[in-house]
Amino acid sequence: MGSLTVSEEKKPINFVWGKPAPSLIPTAEMAAAAQRVFSNPTTAIAGMQYGDSPHAGYNPLRQRLSAYLSGFYASPNNLDHLCITGGASQGLTVILQMLSDPTATRAVWLTAPCFFAARKIFEDAGLTGKLHGVNEFEDGSIDLEYLEREMTKLANQISMPPCKPTTKTMKTYTHLIYIVPTFSNPSGKTMPLACREALVNLAREHNALIICDDIYDMLQWPSKREDAMSNLPIPTTAPLPRLIDIDRALPTHPNDPQGFGHALSNGSFSKIVAPGVRTGWVDARPTLVRALAGCGATIAGGCPSQLVASMLAELMDHGWLQKHVREKLVPAYRKRRAQMMEAVERELGELGGGVVDVSDTGLAGGYFIWIRLPEGVKATDVARIAREDEALMVPPGPLFGVAWDEQETDFEGFVRLSFSYEDESNLVEGVERLGKVVRALLNRIE
Repeated sequence: MGSLTVSEEKKPINFVWGKPAPSLIPTAEMAAAAQRVFSNPTTAIAGMQYGDSPHAGYNPLRQRLSAYLSGFYASPNNLDHLCITGGASQGLTVILQMLSDPTATRAVWLTAPCFFAARKIFEDAGLTGKLHGVNEFEDGSIDLEYLEREMTKLANQISMPPCKPTTKTMKTYTHLIYIVPTFSNPSGKTMPLACREALVNLAREHNALIICDDIYDMLQWPSKREDAMSNLPIPTTAPLPRLIDIDRALPTHPNDPQGFGHALSNGSFSKIVAPGVRTGWVDARPTLVRALAGCGATIAGGCPSQLVASMLAELMDHGWLQKHVREKLVPAYRKRRAQMMEAVERELGELGGGVVDVSDTGLAGGYFIWIRLPEGVKATDVARIAREDEALMVPPGPLFGVAWDEQETDFEGFVRLSFSYEDESNLVEGVERLGKVVRALLNRIE
């Protein structure tokens, strides 16, 4: 046998995966919920069928979810605002099928840096070449002046007729705006209230739909570092209104007589239960919800995730989800984030790198921290050498770019680290390996 390389001798550590650690997945609870579903013939048959029309999803789950969201966001408890999806990614796919058009939709605007996997979903919907990055600022707001200026320029172009058939239950938006407004992926920043309100008003003026991935909202805790291991109460309500709630509080805009609205909330059980349940929801105005429920694939194939939805409905009985988030997920992620941030400061702080400042709203959360590398160190080099020499997987900053044009920030000086998946012991060791790679690259520069 030949000698092993350095990376082959080390255990792999993955800071790419934005998924929960195996120890945080409620397998026993899901098994018990499945047993309750199948022990009741009525519930079992309902879960094994296509689902009732209109296909907005398994009704008992919608009822429990509506009550849960109403309590967390102080929003209306109204089933007409909710449809069940096959998770946030499948939900985004249906949104684009029913509310965008490859010719009539003029542009897609994504926060830069952005959730990289979302780009392909927009491209698969025929919107290739229409994606633009809108820079995110230190406080979590975005460059609204640039966005308004560029949208106004496009308003002067000749309108193209839609290539899709149009019906009364569908709408084609001129612009799409995709954001992760709370504990953003990858930066971890939260968009302030003033920016949320201004963005909604801008969308209303330009026939735009703001698609909010609100998938990290419930994973929140006090942001002060010294409080990471304390017994301070964990917030049980959202610190800021969602953009859908801001839009819903406003009267219908003249350019939207049917009342589809200009924002929606795309949610998921992936981060608060498990990714494999492939179940999520869209919270929006009733007209928009009916449009999504009228998707051809849903009409033909039935309600998304019908069987798993029946299990999740059982799981949500008696406040289980709130307790799971509050007592298991949040304490674990809170501790993991603090450990990783301390390790980053220890390993990179003296080198001129470290955690990118996040405007302190009093809360931290989500799955990721955004790292600034020392000057002259390129993220693509870090990712390659970390993989080859240290068995460490790190996503480089350029992966999170949108269109890579002159206006957009260059992300070669950044990497994203996930603290959600690896064991706690691996978090510190992985950052130590990262520091080793960065020091080696700095030595080459010198």
